[in-house]
Amino acid sequence: MADSEFQRPTLAENISMIRTDLFAMLDVSDTLRRMDEDVRAKVYAAALHTVYGYIDYLAMNMLPDLCDETWLARHAAMKRCPRKDATVATGYMRWDGVTNDITVSAGAVIQRDDLVQYTASADATSAGGILRLPISCSETGVTGNADDGTALSLVTPVIGLPSGGSADTVTGGFDVEDLETWRARVLERYYWTPLGGADGDYVVWAKEVSGVTRAWIYRHWLGTGTVGVMVASSDLVNPILDDVTVAAVQAYIEPLAPVAGSDLYVFTAVPHTVNFTIDLNPDTATVRAEVEAELRSFLLRDGYPEGKLELSRINEAISIATGEYSHKLISPAADISIAKNELAVLGAITWL
Repeated sequence: MADSEFQRPTLAENISMIRTDLFAMLDVSDTLRRMDEDVRAKVYAAALHTVYGYIDYLAMNMLPDLCDETWLARHAAMKRCPRKDATVATGYMRWDGVTNDITVSAGAVIQRDDLVQYTASADATSAGGILRLPISCSETGVTGNADDGTALSLVTPVIGLPSGGSADTVTGGFDVEDLETWRARVLERYYWTPLGGADGDYVVWAKEVSGVTRAWIYRHWLGTGTVGVMVASSDLVNPILDDVTVAAVQAYIEPLAPVAGSDLYVFTAVPHTVNFTIDLNPDTATVRAEVEAELRSFLLRDGYPEGKLELSRINEAISIATGEYSHKLISPAADISIAKNELAVLGAITWL
């Protein structure tokens, strides 16, 4: 049962309660091992137990904070807060030093070494020794993203063009929104009803775009009447979003923003890299990995715009790492302030 003062009776308690009531009302003495009244009590108790179970299920799902995925979709629909679908990574496949006037047609299939495939979304012709072919991944999600320079190959060769090329700004792929992240957005809609351009509206709007889980609003960002919206993800390694996602947020918010906030600037955060020097005990690869994971989580929690990374909290984050017995934090040696357009990200860790 959802947290309340009511305690749901167990099946055994239901049987005992109904059996006692039946025997009292029918003036039956409990002398026989098997009696119709005893069977009847157990059948009634089982039916009542099922009803209690259904009421318990409804109590859990009547509000979005505890409901299951199916009911969350219902609550979200009532608040116009649908789950963000997975998106497809897009970008370019690039060749350098090739002959001019070679054309690769739309629909050409490209494959990565791990067998992830892409499709050319438009024709492209080489010029100036360079060919940039626009491509999109054949499957949704982050698996389609590729670092610049990642090897790609044409499945069907083109005459005069090497089959092998490289990825060029292949970004924008995001998995379907995490269930708890979606739940948090739905709850945020309950707390914050859109008010036609209030600060919270911009944060809510920004988070409705795939890949964005955090946003900050700055009034009069570049002068009176302007609005700045800084967006980021909750990725522990790199929360800085790509230009494609930033442009998508800009395009999404502009039709929603009031005229007074029409001068809108959406931008991603500047990474504030924080390096650490730590004397760790015991100094093993496993404990190092645990400390690194805790520091990444700490920077996500405390490394927000205009926040402060305090030494005491850095030491706390290191101390709670599994396997850590003791440590000395050599660097940083003082609290670190984060600027209003920055997010703290983990740099290098030097182990002594």
